[in-house]
Amino acid sequence: MKIKSLAILLVVAIFAFTGCKSKSDDETQTETIKYVKVETIKAAVVRNKMVFNGRIKENSLTSLSFRVGGPLLKLTVKTGDFVRAGQVIAAIDKRDYELQVQTTKAQFTQTEAEYNRYKQLAEQDKIPANTFERVQSGYLMAKTAYENAQNHLADTELKAPFSAYVFEKFVENHQTVGAGQAIVSVIDNSQLEAIVSVSESQLQRVRADKTSYLTISNAGVSNLPVKLLSVSKKALDDGLYEVKFSFRNTDDMKVAPGMTAEVTMFCQAQGNQMSVAGSALFRERDKTYVWIYNTANSEVEKREIKISLNGAQGRAIVMSGLNIGEQIVTAGVYYLLDGQEVKPIETPAATNIGGLL
Repeated sequence: MKIKSLAILLVVAIFAFTGCKSKSDDETQTETIKYVKVETIKAAVVRNKMVFNGRIKENSLTSLSFRVGGPLLKLTVKTGDFVRAGQVIAAIDKRDYELQVQTTKAQFTQTEAEYNRYKQLAEQDKIPANTFERVQSGYLMAKTAYENAQNHLADTELKAPFSAYVFEKFVENHQTVGAGQAIVSVIDNSQLEAIVSVSESQLQRVRADKTSYLTISNAGVSNLPVKLLSVSKKALDDGLYEVKFSFRNTDDMKVAPGMTAEVTMFCQAQGNQMSVAGSALFRERDKTYVWIYNTANSEVEKREIKISLNGAQGRAIVMSGLNIGEQIVTAGVYYLLDGQEVKPIETPAATNIGGLL
């Protein structure tokens, strides 16, 4: 009787143990299956949109100097003044240059009269040819000296080459200055540039620029069309390339050099390209990977891919590593393991708001 009772207890214990074990295995299996979002790779026309942060720079910052030297008698501008093209900015003492004009003019007048007399004689073959040549040479030298003196006198006035703002003064009034010495620098604000930096992978797309717009928040400028001006041929010290956009600064705009700006560039559309959500990407040891969802066994597989720069709406253009029709995981990519079983989250229909139905 005792043996029979012991056998019954043993059978019950085995069933109980087996039942607990099965329940534990089921719970473990349920816990290892993760729910993930997936998307199917499709070919589509990609409209390349890129947004860059940059700064505003003057189109022309020029230092102005005299071509002659002397005491500075007039400096009529100060920093920030607006000067128009041809306006006199500064002038040096003309006395010595006026005397030089008078002296060279007298010499020129004399040699010119002599040249005209000898020219008539030469035409009549009354003097040797070499005699006339010496007179002609002296005449040309006197003429050049006189014209040079006139130019020097005109150069005693420093005029604005274009309409601009005075950016900086380098000298003070009544100071003796030399030829070529910087007097002031002027900045042309009528034409400005927006300068941004781009990576090597962006160069080809930048050169395919179709339309670009400028936004300067501090100046109240939004979506102003700008023109691609230049792309640097050599990378800067940080490995990036400098790209310049030009635009006209009208009187009603309050844009000044040094302001921060944002340039939105729309490049030429490219067809038959694959793109993936940026959230699907993860990096390991300088390589880019995605998780491929295998519909046959509901497992994920890690795969290396090559991408170009992120495109519009947080997506990346796939260069290699994926095929059209494959499915990839787009969320929770850092919490998966190779070969792990997953289950896609069903996307509610457009009419099933919140997935409640």
